[in-house]
Order: sequence, then structure tokens, then C-alpha cells
Amino acid sequence: MAYLKKLKVTYTRKRVKDDLLQKPVKNPKKVYELFKEMENETREKVVCLHLNHQLEILSYEVVGMGSNKRVLLDVQGIYRGALVSLASSIIIVHNHPNGSCEPSKQDEMAYESLLEPSGFMDIPMQDFIIIGDGGYYSFDEKKKIKRVNKTAKKRAKK
Repeated sequence: MAYLKKLKVTYTRKRVKDDLLQKPVKNPKKVYELFKEMENETREKVVCLHLNHQLEILSYEVVGMGSNKRVLLDVQGIYRGALVSLASSIIIVHNHPNGSCEPSKQDEMAYESLLEPSGFMDIPMQDFIIIGDGGYYSFDEKKKIKRVNKTAKKRAKK
């Protein structure tokens, strides 16, 4: 006898201030306030926020746990969660246990590796945020975010 696997998605809850939800995520400070506790983690952690068309948070998922110096990203896993949650876009949140908010070369490479699937699946990455001791670094605020999606590519070809 063979068995067919059934995919089951479950959600758990995280208590947050009411004023942080059901409003568009228009700045990285709001994301920092939601995930500020990541600055106390002793290992690198990556969280993916799933957003709707109005940039409201639908859900979040821990997509990576690493050592105190690095974490491996599963790009497929990141976008799988975004697809399952019917996200229109995502925000990646990542911590540095050493306290620095500045992006490392590995952070830059991780960001770049997420861009192509973002455009292919038309699920734009709104921001890539690094949390350190008492602060954050936002690729969007620093104008390092690249807007890539199928619609933009189609317009560019015309």
C-alpha cells in the first residue's frame, strides 16, 4: 500500500500592538518595532513577511536559522510560503547577533539571489531589513532596493 501526502498549513499567533497591524507597512521602522526582539537572538534568523496588495501584513514565517555568523537561505522555501499565503509582496527581516546593522557581503548576495524569483513570480520584495543592537538597516531607505517584477519587465520590452 502507498500513501499520498497531504499538505497542511497551520498558523500560530504572535501578540503585537493593535496599531502595528491592519495598516500598510509604509516604513521599515514599523517592521523593526514588530521584530525588535530579534536583536537579542544569539543566532542569525531570517523572517519573511507576507503582504497583501495594500501592503498589510498577512502573515510571517521564520525561513532560516543559522549560527552566530551566518545563515543559509532557501530561496524556494521563501517563495513557497509567499505563494501559500497568497502574498502580493514580501519583506525579508534578518538579524546580526554581533549587533551591527550594516549589510555584509553575504547579505548583499542573499538580497541579489531573491531578486530573480521575485520578478519571475511577480511577488516583489518591498524591503530587506537587517536588525542589530538598537537599530536597523533598510535597503529601501538606503535606496538599494531594486524593483523587479514581470509587469515592469514587460513595459521595458515595449
